[in-house]
Amino acid sequence: MNENNTNTSPQDFSFIRYHVDLAQQSSERSSIECSDLEDVLGGIARGFKFLEKYPVRDAYDPDAVLLLTLGLLSGTQFMTGLRSYFLAYSPLKRSSNGLPSAMWSAGSGKFGTKLRFLGIDEIVFSGRSEKPLLLHLRQNEDQPDAGPQFHFEDASFLVGRRVNDKIQTLNERYGPDSHYAVIGPSGENYETVRYAAIALSTENQLNSGDPKPRFCGRGGMGGIMGSKNLLAIVADTPDARAASASNFKALNKEVARGPGSARFRDDATDGLGGTWANYVALNDQHALPERNFAPTGTEVSVPLYRANVQQTGNYVIKDESCYRCGIKCHKNVYDIGEDGKAGQFRAKLDFEPLDLLASNLGIYDVDQACTLVELVDEMGLDSISCGTTLGYTMEYNDRHKDDGLALPDGPFYGDFESTHKAIAAIGEGRLPLIGQGTDRMSEHLHETGYAMHCKGLELPAYLPQTNPGYPWALAGGHMSMRTFLLLLFEGETGMDYWVDAITNPDKGLIPLRDDIIGICKFAGMTHDQMAEAISSMTGLAITADTFRTLIIRTFLRGYRLEKLQGFTADDYVLPLESHKEFPEIDLPYFNTESFFAELKSRVLNTFDDLLEQHDLGTETAAPLTT
Repeated sequence: MNENNTNTSPQDFSFIRYHVDLAQQSSERSSIECSDLEDVLGGIARGFKFLEKYPVRDAYDPDAVLLLTLGLLSGTQFMTGLRSYFLAYSPLKRSSNGLPSAMWSAGSGKFGTKLRFLGIDEIVFSGRSEKPLLLHLRQNEDQPDAGPQFHFEDASFLVGRRVNDKIQTLNERYGPDSHYAVIGPSGENYETVRYAAIALSTENQLNSGDPKPRFCGRGGMGGIMGSKNLLAIVADTPDARAASASNFKALNKEVARGPGSARFRDDATDGLGGTWANYVALNDQHALPERNFAPTGTEVSVPLYRANVQQTGNYVIKDESCYRCGIKCHKNVYDIGEDGKAGQFRAKLDFEPLDLLASNLGIYDVDQACTLVELVDEMGLDSISCGTTLGYTMEYNDRHKDDGLALPDGPFYGDFESTHKAIAAIGEGRLPLIGQGTDRMSEHLHETGYAMHCKGLELPAYLPQTNPGYPWALAGGHMSMRTFLLLLFEGETGMDYWVDAITNPDKGLIPLRDDIIGICKFAGMTHDQMAEAISSMTGLAITADTFRTLIIRTFLRGYRLEKLQGFTADDYVLPLESHKEFPEIDLPYFNTESFFAELKSRVLNTFDDLLEQHDLGTETAAPLTT
């Protein structure tokens, strides 16, 4: 991306796109002039514009594209500017007519930074290699201005290896200037596993040898990569001076110490403990997903609180960070060594995987939880989809334990050993029914009411009873629709409130902004702060209202892509049991079937009106300028 503070309009910028044909093992470079602000900022805004041109009927079709892209702040000196985005038509997300729907998956690590240092803004993958392939992107030392060299190399030596083994093997071969995007066994077995993830290497991982990657987890992007027989991407270049702006130093201090990131920092830096703290916040209200999203109203999950894990004396918990980030949101758990210090690495315990792979499965032992979380990561599975699908499996088996219909390879609540075996079997492609995900599995078994998904994407670890906004999330649950904790924080149950919450770029839709510009959602920056950062870097006249418009337009492009793939009002629904009252939940009960029916009508009417207002209701759209 050009960076010239004298530029005053989006048309003064350009970006570099590479088209890679994996069948032909060829690449083509294009310099593309920006037509609007979406093109300049990149990320999912530019990604959705691109996918509009490539609708597909089968997510695994060799001609279906997989887009790897960056946001403007990816690979810059802006703190948390590390994000890489994979966009495609998901093998999980679908309309009731069976057509796949477009979405994205985002991850951190240092891979995106290396892409930026190579001068790459985005790569479009199409075709399928006949043999397992890795793409080695290497700096052109003879002609540095000509862009990187694309080397297509045999990846047979990686076949079947788990995630960390793949990354460490690649690092031995290509390090120390390289970072990696890889799929695990689940991505290789894409035909029987629809929720495979893409793992991105981290500095902590390469320096320690421990399995500490970050993941582009949602939507099955690892399966898309696997369907193209692409096992790994190597970004190989020495570190360069990252792009910056005059106000980045002050903004970075605000990210590391300001109120916006406080929820994700530890108490040593005036924080609230990271996402793990959600265990306490939700369980105190008996609103923690347990046993397939059915809270018990008991204290069975209390042993998994961070403070209680520490008090056992068996573990050391270290607050660690992504590359050059001061938030330190990673809560890495180690066995305690003989010297009282950190010994063997066990797992990174974020709230989501901890709950969905432990409490949601009736497992409350921290040692067992660490083992399951690490195994899911090593198989390259999306922990959210895997945990939610296993929760459905256990609920089905629990309901049928006495009638002979229980699945012989499916575990029961609280059974660690069978759960551990099931996860390994899923990743290796040996449990195709469970590997299809909650939506398809529940249809096959003809019991859909307690299948916790929306539009084929499994729900994250927040009760749908408390969040009627889930159906409008573009990329699954909480990461693209920020309504999941509103009932806990604000306690509002009125119809007008929830219509506004779902359609408002300052509430429900606000996560989209960060996935446009390339930063982590934990940065907690206001629209004004981000406008200042982008304006300082580009010279463009951007305001908070510019971001609000951009958020709305990006959501509408994704919503429009859903409609073009056949989504109707019938697709925007919650699982039937989401409308059931659970007396155990201490939060207000309001999400009845009648409430949701009226809410859905009003939300869909609002979004349809906005499509017309923004000239996005037809095949062409007006560009957004500053």
